[in-house]
Amino acid sequence: MKIGISKIKYIFVLFLLWSCSKPAIPEPNPAILNSPENNNTCIPLFSNSTQAVISFGWTESLNTDSYELVVRNSVTGSEQKKSVDLTSTTLSLIRGVPYTWWILSKSEISTVDTKSAVWSFYLEALQQEGFLPFSAQLISPQEGATVTLTSGQYNLQWTGSDLDNDIAYFQVHIGTDQAQLSLVQDNHTSSSYQASLSAGQTYYWKIVTVDQVGNRSESSILSFVTS
Repeated sequence: MKIGISKIKYIFVLFLLWSCSKPAIPEPNPAILNSPENNNTCIPLFSNSTQAVISFGWTESLNTDSYELVVRNSVTGSEQKKSVDLTSTTLSLIRGVPYTWWILSKSEISTVDTKSAVWSFYLEALQQEGFLPFSAQLISPQEGATVTLTSGQYNLQWTGSDLDNDIAYFQVHIGTDQAQLSLVQDNHTSSSYQASLSAGQTYYWKIVTVDQVGNRSESSILSFVTS
């Protein structure tokens, strides 16, 4: 029985497609944060008048070989990072400051680092009577999002919290240069803002939270693209 030339070519092409195909590389799943609790004060393992050792814990995530803990000082914006193989670790931090923290899940076979949710906590100072506000959590737009403008505007949204419940106002900062954001709205008392933007631009934004005694905390800076 003879097989036609065209059929042989067809089988050969199918073989090439099968042999060249590669299985999809699974990306790490986001870790689920456990402690310190979100939007709460934090009890240290050890402390002195200025520093405290904090325990961090999270749930193991799928397709993950290692983790990176990132802790951000909400007042200075400085970050501490620590690579971890397990699902818990400790870090020494300055007292009397609000912090945000998150976990990056990493895989040896994937180039993608998957970010967890972002939580906030407050590390009390000795004999502290008041608290600085937590940094605002930016809700919309999220990092890297592409947004559609309505009549040249987009509604920025965030959440703010303070253990003293004395947030006075927010400051909205937006710009096309991450290093030079402009204050576009001061003394803003709601957690959303209609920003006037141009289409086809990459923007960066952050929120500064100010309480009734003038304490301030800055959010992280996120970017988005307008279509």
